[in-house]
Amino acid sequence: MRGRRRIDYAADIAVIRSGRQWITVVVFIGLLVILPMILNVTGNMNWVSFLNHTFIILIAVLGLNIVTGMAGQISLGHSAFVMLGGYGVALLTIKAGWSIWLALPVSALVTALITLVVAIPAIRLKGFYVAVVTLAFFYIAQYIIRSLETTGGIHGLTGIPSPAIAGLTIKTDFQWYFLLLIITLVCILVSVNITRSRLGRAFLTIRDNETAAAALGIRVPMVKLRAFFIGSLFAALAGGLLASYVPVVRTDQFTFWDSIWYLGMIVIGGGGTTAGAVMGVAFLRLISQILHVIGASGWIPLSSNDSVYITYTIYGLTIILFVSFQPRGLISIWQKLKVNYKRWPFGV
Repeated sequence: MRGRRRIDYAADIAVIRSGRQWITVVVFIGLLVILPMILNVTGNMNWVSFLNHTFIILIAVLGLNIVTGMAGQISLGHSAFVMLGGYGVALLTIKAGWSIWLALPVSALVTALITLVVAIPAIRLKGFYVAVVTLAFFYIAQYIIRSLETTGGIHGLTGIPSPAIAGLTIKTDFQWYFLLLIITLVCILVSVNITRSRLGRAFLTIRDNETAAAALGIRVPMVKLRAFFIGSLFAALAGGLLASYVPVVRTDQFTFWDSIWYLGMIVIGGGGTTAGAVMGVAFLRLISQILHVIGASGWIPLSSNDSVYITYTIYGLTIILFVSFQPRGLISIWQKLKVNYKRWPFGV
């Protein structure tokens, strides 16, 4: 009938709901595709390496966002899951001679199963105690890996093979960029669809009120286990990609502070949303890179240690400011801007 709008629920919850959004997404992806070419022409290939590491970090943070941002389970051991994924790929490719394309999913699955061992006691706890359990697992995992001869002890493992596609071996930063871009976009799409799914809504309900979730018939312990399982899959994938990209894996590559900064990225971006996780990673990583460029340029005489301390200090201050004045993160600012844009010029 005229004057009435037909409401389609499937279209209403779609990831991309309008032609304008489709155009925006296509243009944005197009810019990401041509970006390394521009950087190559301008002689800024170090930025391509920076973007490659950012993609890997983003995949890991997407996993933590499922555990902490969506399900509300504070994990301080997320770096351990990244480490297990990296060592898993290294052992399967170097020791067993597997293809990396087979080693990546197997390593991620084994890591996720190990994570369940940690998650089973953790899901019986809440808040601070969950964080303590996951932190303890991080140090236990590091100690075991350093003690094993198979994992190379404190020296780690080197010579991890690069992935190959149709006979082409991915070796250069330029080639890695496109591979990591594709994998990251797929992970973002998976994360968005988890948020829109029934399981994702159960995660959010548990995060907001466990008692209410149980009253609604949600099996809280099982849903928490699923959150840890899925989150560790993302983390292990990031670790496996990092191991092949570097290509070396050592325990000192995965620190407790990595887990803290992962949490900080979620806080700054806005927990519980994929877009918030992306914004948080981009924000903190850009701060790090800008400070690195300033230090390397010689504008401000800083030693490498001074640069690290200043970066960490700014990280900490930024997180404190967001927690104090913008607890919902950058995503809430973006949402307000969109609402005000739609209302303009009729008020804000």
